[in-house]
Amino acid sequence: MNKLSSAISACAYYVPDGKLTHEELVGRFGREVMEKIAQPSGIWERRIVQNGECASDLAFRAAHDLLTFHNIDRNSIDLILFATQTPDYLIPTTACILQDRLGLSKKTAAFDINLGCSQYVYSLSVGHSMIVAGVARRALIMTGDTVSRIINPKDRTNAPLFGDAGSATLLDAVSAGEGFVNFELGTDGSGHQYLIWPTSGLRQPRSTETAKEITDKLGSVRREDDMYMNGPAIFVFTLKIVTETVKALLKKSALSIDDIDLFIFHQASELIVQSSANKLKIPPEKLHYRLHDIGNSGGTTVAVALTDAWIEGRIKPGMNIVLCAFGVGLSWSAALLKWPANSLGPVCTVDYSLSPQKPASQQTWRSQ
Repeated sequence: MNKLSSAISACAYYVPDGKLTHEELVGRFGREVMEKIAQPSGIWERRIVQNGECASDLAFRAAHDLLTFHNIDRNSIDLILFATQTPDYLIPTTACILQDRLGLSKKTAAFDINLGCSQYVYSLSVGHSMIVAGVARRALIMTGDTVSRIINPKDRTNAPLFGDAGSATLLDAVSAGEGFVNFELGTDGSGHQYLIWPTSGLRQPRSTETAKEITDKLGSVRREDDMYMNGPAIFVFTLKIVTETVKALLKKSALSIDDIDLFIFHQASELIVQSSANKLKIPPEKLHYRLHDIGNSGGTTVAVALTDAWIEGRIKPGMNIVLCAFGVGLSWSAALLKWPANSLGPVCTVDYSLSPQKPASQQTWRSQ
């Protein structure tokens, strides 16, 4: 029997219509503060949910667009994964709801993966493993988070960075030698307090005390009921772990930086991506960004950037591509894949016509 691998045959992303502009944040925090944040982060506009939109709504739209545009037989999908840290409910798992909304077979396995910034690559590794093991034939991997709903609007550290997005990726079995080659995953739970939503679960119940606003030394206002991020600690962690992870992935694959055609990192900020690339001596032409008019969409950023690179023609059959993500947990993940000879293509139905800050190079294709 021929050995199997799995490969990405199609992918899509979707961002909501709501926007949080640079000028709106200038009015909130002041121009000097916002220039100091926007210049290094590279984020000039964020897409944010409105009117109670949930992460599952964004993932649903991405999946619906993918399945419809490529005319995918919905009975052919026997596994769906939904990675999120902002689910519809703690009980039931949101993936079950998405199975029904998407009209998939009742024989479809469905479960959530509760992970943050590294969720996309982790989820790809799970879907890949289940296909290779023969548990599933075709997997639909979805991600989504609505970070804007858990950040205090007065938090000038986090509000300028984060946006909302959802994605859908179709995995199919391929012959060994194509698709995913290796994964590198890791965790350091000792740093869990650096990026945390304190009252999001059962460990710390909400109360009148947790609802009180506190102003930190930088002037950011938040409650214990809001998400908290220690930016400097995450930055130091990132510069160390990205270098180590990419080197380890390449070593186990017997490849070098020169052998890789494209690197796609978690789009935390342009400064973080560039700093990581500089440490690894990755040429600028081997990087791809998609954050300037979307923001840091948490665990969906790699899926967004990958889809956008494919749309722009930067991905071709036979290319070696490295995906790397890092953050909440603390956790990190990386994947090496050889792009397959046969695939369906990327899908994006987002209207960017009203995004003046979008760089000229970011001309996103839209399906009709």
